[in-house]
Amino acid sequence: MLCHVTRPDSVVMEVEVDAKANGEDCLNKVCRKLGIIEVDYFGLQFTGSKGESLWLNLRNRICQQMDNVAPCRLRLRVKFFVEPHLILQEQTRHIFFMHVKEDLHNGHLRMGSEQAEELSALLAQAEFGDYNQNTAQYWYSELCGEEPCPATINSIVSRHKALDGVSQGSVEYQALQLVSMLEHYGVEWHWARDANGQRLAIGVGPEGIAVCKEDFSLVNRVSYPVIQIATQSGKTVYLTVTKDTNDSVVLMFKLISNRAASGLYRAITETHAFYRCDTVTNAVMMQYSRDFKGHLASLFLNENINLGKKYVFDIRRTSKEVYDHARRVLYNAGVMDLMSQSSSGSPSSPGRDDGRRRHQEDEQQDDDGSDCGSCQQSRALQERLQKLREALLCMLCCEEQIDAAFCPCGHLVCCQTCATQLQLCPVCRSEVEHVQHVYLPTCTSLLNLTMADNRQHRGGGGIPASICRDLASSHNCTEYDKIYHT
Repeated sequence: MLCHVTRPDSVVMEVEVDAKANGEDCLNKVCRKLGIIEVDYFGLQFTGSKGESLWLNLRNRICQQMDNVAPCRLRLRVKFFVEPHLILQEQTRHIFFMHVKEDLHNGHLRMGSEQAEELSALLAQAEFGDYNQNTAQYWYSELCGEEPCPATINSIVSRHKALDGVSQGSVEYQALQLVSMLEHYGVEWHWARDANGQRLAIGVGPEGIAVCKEDFSLVNRVSYPVIQIATQSGKTVYLTVTKDTNDSVVLMFKLISNRAASGLYRAITETHAFYRCDTVTNAVMMQYSRDFKGHLASLFLNENINLGKKYVFDIRRTSKEVYDHARRVLYNAGVMDLMSQSSSGSPSSPGRDDGRRRHQEDEQQDDDGSDCGSCQQSRALQERLQKLREALLCMLCCEEQIDAAFCPCGHLVCCQTCATQLQLCPVCRSEVEHVQHVYLPTCTSLLNLTMADNRQHRGGGGIPASICRDLASSHNCTEYDKIYHT
């Protein structure tokens, strides 16, 4: 069975799966092609017969959920939005960024003028690179709903110019950090009508349920602790909510179809379990329904038979479990090696591509005048330098060098700027009492150490020019000329 999966950046991927494959088989193949380990954050969406957006249940067969139309048309979407510093892979962060960018253009996330100015500059830097008056475009009006005045445009341009030289990965991380502070970050919207027939937008998010009008103005907010029970009957979803007076009130939402109502019911249950629970209980994980044939078989043959069984929910890990699982997988596979292998399938910035191309050209120039043995030594030395450079980079912002230790656990994984924003250690998740400034080897000391080691093996030939230039430029080393010409 052929599936056409559309990514948030509108790129269509062709995936071939078995005719009886479950939804997770297709999602795993897509994420494997993209080099993504953090699969649990994502899901596959499709459009129902009445235009509703539905999540594919990953634990059930694809052919049982979609109309018999070949090829199956699906959309790769972020199902559970988490804080940017909890995302371990750059590939995952890029898909998050593309999804958020699409929501911004559709008007699902609104912000103030100052936030819109900063985000407009970040989006322009991510898409067009360094400022150029002939190519730069800004989406200020889509972000805050009003046209920019000349002073606002000048402010955005100045912010864009200040981002010159910043890599695409860093810009995407900063943009996600800014968007994650917005009120409706990570909220999934469902369209319904109340008991009076008024059209409403029901937003299901990490903190609870937001009931809004068509223009997304807030009508009611329901937090998860006050929801006693959620039930579905046909096209209607009922929420029994506890009021401040300890009385109960029932909220009714009528949707366009039974499948849309089931989608809202699933979203409420799965979102609550993902963000608010320590683990997914069996009452949620093992809940299923049967079709007529399966029901008859369970009555006359065996109650535990799998015939006609359809799981109601496909969530199997909470946010904490997803983070710990992804970190464990990356650790067991070797973080540096895995990231370098999967980077071939992930979107990369133009700056990185240009640097890599220049580096390859320099390697070819150096290789033309040297023998095979020196070429192998040069490549081995380059790999060592790359690993040393990456080992000293902050694992959160991927820009600054590590210079902070969490106390009392003692882990060193990020810079002071990122460390002061965390309350839990991202490695062991223990509480951070304070952050201690530490001093690790600098770029210059690494260069000197490598040059000494290189002279020992090559008889004083020195470090190759291409490698020295690459490392110096990546760390903005001001002593490059002095070191190289020594």
